[in-house]
Amino acid sequence: GILGSQRPHTLLFFVAIRYVKQPGLRWQLMPRLPDGSIAHGEKWFALRGRPKNQTEEFWASYQGFGNANLAFEEGEKGVTPLHKSAAFGWPQQAQFLLARDPMQCWTKTSTGQTARDVASRAVAWCRSNHRPQEELLRHEEVAEWCLQAELGKEISFNIVGNND
Repeated sequence: GILGSQRPHTLLFFVAIRYVKQPGLRWQLMPRLPDGSIAHGEKWFALRGRPKNQTEEFWASYQGFGNANLAFEEGEKGVTPLHKSAAFGWPQQAQFLLARDPMQCWTKTSTGQTARDVASRAVAWCRSNHRPQEELLRHEEVAEWCLQAELGKEISFNIVGNND
């Protein structure tokens, strides 16, 4: 059939993204967050109990532009690591990715967003929501790296340090 009897695990994976198994062996829609969005991945796991480490503490308290329904529409396809760097304001990751493949600055999601579009929207969101200046500057820096790649400028990234 169209759902593919050859790949039942694929269907289960897509169902599991939106649904979670509850006690008593029934499946239920993932919980909604206060902003109305569905709790995805790390955010849901961090909120289901008391945070156990720094990563869970971060996700439990994260209220930035990278939240699922702010940066991207539900079901939006083609979100690359560069798009995620733009959504979360990770300039070093954006610089690293663009140094390796500057042409990915042109990659668009299924809704037509480039990484620079995402970063620019994040900057506007930060301003309108009175976010900390540091957060706004990180998104601006990602947008600038993407612009440099679009203009054909060489982007380098040197890994500095050792594991001492």
